[in-house]
Amino acid sequence: MGESGVKIYAFRVFWGKVGELYLWYMRKGLLGAIVCFVVLGLSTLHGQDLSAPMVPIKPKLWGVGVNVRHFGWDVGLINERPSLKRINTQSVWFGVMRDPREMKVINERLPGSSAFAIERITHNLSLRYRWGKSLLLSDRDARGDVGLRLNASLQLPFNYSWPTYVWLYNPAPLTDGYTAVAYDPAIHDVGLIGGTAAYGKGFSDGQLIPGLGGVVAMQAEWGSYRNVSNTLTLGFGVDRYAKKLPMWYRTEMNRNFFPSVFVTFAVGFDYGSSR
Repeated sequence: MGESGVKIYAFRVFWGKVGELYLWYMRKGLLGAIVCFVVLGLSTLHGQDLSAPMVPIKPKLWGVGVNVRHFGWDVGLINERPSLKRINTQSVWFGVMRDPREMKVINERLPGSSAFAIERITHNLSLRYRWGKSLLLSDRDARGDVGLRLNASLQLPFNYSWPTYVWLYNPAPLTDGYTAVAYDPAIHDVGLIGGTAAYGKGFSDGQLIPGLGGVVAMQAEWGSYRNVSNTLTLGFGVDRYAKKLPMWYRTEMNRNFFPSVFVTFAVGFDYGSSR
């Protein structure tokens, strides 16, 4: 891909009420989703005391999950199909990427100011398609068992970045006020920034950057397998993008091997149905 990437244009119709609801979820709805998934998982613990049914145990076929990474978070749709001692897995994950060192501040010297992140110059959405296999290390032969699996997957990551707009204060007498501008730390005085502008502003000016990666993880599975199955995953992955992501505008901000390589650590929770 060229240095400019692939431009995606948003239609104004989309960024109506539906778009506003979507952007609110991207910023604030994750906590509710995580709480919901955890409650669903804990609700199956009472099934451990029941007798095992006279049917073979099979892994879940469809499920939803949440991954919390040190570079952001994902929600996903998961499909699993058993094959002897291995399980074929496919999943699609959608979420956000952000630098874990981001620090939000409030410029209290300016009237009506709100919080903004000093080091954030772009918003970043991520999409990952993942395909892999899980090796059964310990099968679930009874209702109270916890199964262990080792998963190895290839993934195709895509990152979409667009400029972060901030409210820049103009101190001119009589005409003072705020103007929304694309944040550039090289030219904008932090002391004149009064907050972050609308999340979706400048979305059509973004660029799509593809990549290639892989994931290795340990998985623990439990639950009332006649109805539901829960999986806790702990692992790490490596993504190599076609070029450096614009979220790192200074070389010293990148703590990975190369500017276009991401090494991530994640913990995830999956909830799904069994047959």
